[in-house]
Amino acid sequence: MAAKKAKKKAKKAAPAKKPVAKKAAAKKAAPKRAAAKARKPKGPQIVHWEIQSQSPDKLHSFYADVFGWKVDANNPMNYGMVASGGSGDSINGGIGGSQAPGSRVLVYANVPDIVAALAKIEALGGKTVMPRTDVGPVIMALYTDPEGNMMGILEA
Repeated sequence: MAAKKAKKKAKKAAPAKKPVAKKAAAKKAAPKRAAAKARKPKGPQIVHWEIQSQSPDKLHSFYADVFGWKVDANNPMNYGMVASGGSGDSINGGIGGSQAPGSRVLVYANVPDIVAALAKIEALGGKTVMPRTDVGPVIMALYTDPEGNMMGILEA
């Protein structure tokens, strides 16, 4: 018994221990999004983006420097194919010249039939800017929506 009392006395005389800081709770990882394969889009998918410019060479180096994108313009049209470096659902694009004055960003949707899509676009108030055209690597068309936004479509 005497040993127990001596032990208690020694504990009381010892300097108090600092409370141990609780470890920060580990951040919970954001829930993973369902795989893209699990979601089937109801309509045409966005498959390409494009920056049209009056000085595409300048934009090739600008976007390569800003985002680290690999821009490959080694083709007869000097069209900069862009591997944007994302993973999963990332969409690659391009940087090229513009026949119209000014610069713009276009988004392209994939459709099974460009002629049918343009007919529907025009019936709903849009306008064809460039009809179905085979430009070599793709078959495409350009249109404006009723608000004047230019968009592109590619034939699957």
